Amino acid sequence: MANVVSLELFKKQCNADEFTADDTLLQQYLDAAEKHVIRYTRRTREELAEMDESGNFPDELKQAVLLIGAHWYNQRESDAQVQYHSVPNALLALMKPFRKLAR
Repeated sequence: MANVVSLELFKKQCNADEFTADDTLLQQYLDAAEKHVIRYTRRTREELAEMDESGNFPDELKQAVLLIGAHWYNQRESDAQVQYHSVPNALLALMKPFRKLAR
C-alpha cells in the first residue's frame, strides 16, 4: 500500500530532495511516522479516510506524518552535542481531533 505522503514530498520536508543517498533511510522514517500517527488515533487508515470530506487521508494527519518523520530524521540520536527540542505541541493539535476516545 502506498504511503499517504509521497517520498518526494517527505524529502522536501527534510531538506533532502537534492540527493538520493538517504532514500532508504527516509522511506523507513516515513513508514514509521505514518504508522505512529495512525496508531495514535486508534483508528484504521480506512476509518480516517472516511472522516475526511474528500474521502482521502486527512491533510492534518499528512502534516503530522511530515512533522514527526522529519523530526526523527533530523534528530537521529537521543543524546547529541547540540540541544534539540521536541516536536511542538502542533503535532498533538493535528492528531488529537481524530483520536478515538474509547477503545
